[in-house]
Amino acid sequence: MENSFFVFTDNNTHLQLERFHICTWEFNNNSSLIEFGFEVNKETIKSNSLAISLFIPWMTKACEVKDLYDNLKVAENSRFIFNDSVTRTDSLDGGRNKFGVIHGFTEREDLCILPIIVDKSNDQLITATVNLKPYNDHNAEHKPNIYFRFWIKPSTPYISMRKKGMGKSTIIYDLKINEKRNIPDNQINFFSDKELCDIENCFLFNIVPNKYDILFFDNSSLKNVRTLEHESFNKYLGDKRVKKDELIVVFNKKKGTESYSFFSIYSKERIGLGQFSLAILINIVCGILLFIPAYRRSFNPEMPLKDVWNQLPAEIFIAVCIFFATLIYFIWPWIKNSLDKGWDLLKKK
Repeated sequence: MENSFFVFTDNNTHLQLERFHICTWEFNNNSSLIEFGFEVNKETIKSNSLAISLFIPWMTKACEVKDLYDNLKVAENSRFIFNDSVTRTDSLDGGRNKFGVIHGFTEREDLCILPIIVDKSNDQLITATVNLKPYNDHNAEHKPNIYFRFWIKPSTPYISMRKKGMGKSTIIYDLKINEKRNIPDNQINFFSDKELCDIENCFLFNIVPNKYDILFFDNSSLKNVRTLEHESFNKYLGDKRVKKDELIVVFNKKKGTESYSFFSIYSKERIGLGQFSLAILINIVCGILLFIPAYRRSFNPEMPLKDVWNQLPAEIFIAVCIFFATLIYFIWPWIKNSLDKGWDLLKKK
């Protein structure tokens, strides 16, 4: 799947992201999820509202989107996501915590978590609008950076590129952020009056099934690999697809460049239904090919080939049915993918 993302605002906004988080999820049930987190530098906030847009090539209006403010306003969840203890939480609206909270941390600077309004009315584009008035009105000696986060459920099974062989399955991640050369030709005019955000630090978390091995990674960006903290993620995400000891987290980080790219490959050896089905398919074909000549010769005179089908025993027809059922099993993913693409094209028209 194409994963060239562009984070931008209107011209002359001069917005800087202190941190930009991407968290990709690949679950064992052939489904996926992606989170985006934005930490906006307080020095570049100049008004009572803020709108940041994200161009996603595979984004459609059918994709489900959720603001994660309600998850992150909980101190325990923020402690886990930002990897630091929360020492205090200040409300922006007198304790109701509807318009935002400021978390104080042990080691990192304070951070203001804010809710957003999400607009996904256009394909390939999502815009997050933030009401900054409660933040600006809050009587704080030092204004903190602001942060918001949301997830997207793609309308297709995978965010990554998938390669399925007979004995091996491969996941390929090729993510690019704000690489101008990857702006689609039909979007050049659109981006001509937009301003790509400056990103100081870019974080990528690939969460994949632990059956996969890391085949290739960028030494310069890889920070660590660990088993997913099941209980903490369950509290934070509330997704039943997150199961104990099934997923690993691969953490990459880059900083201080105009654009970012991350490339990694994961693979697993696969011996399962596909291999057994293929063996059955080959055995059926070989068995029928060996049986028919011997069956023809059992008649005196030898039966003509054109008359064989009228004389075959019922077991051969059962074997043929099994053959076609097994064949459909192999080509069904291709059929389903073709139907999904056709349906998407019809909806666009």
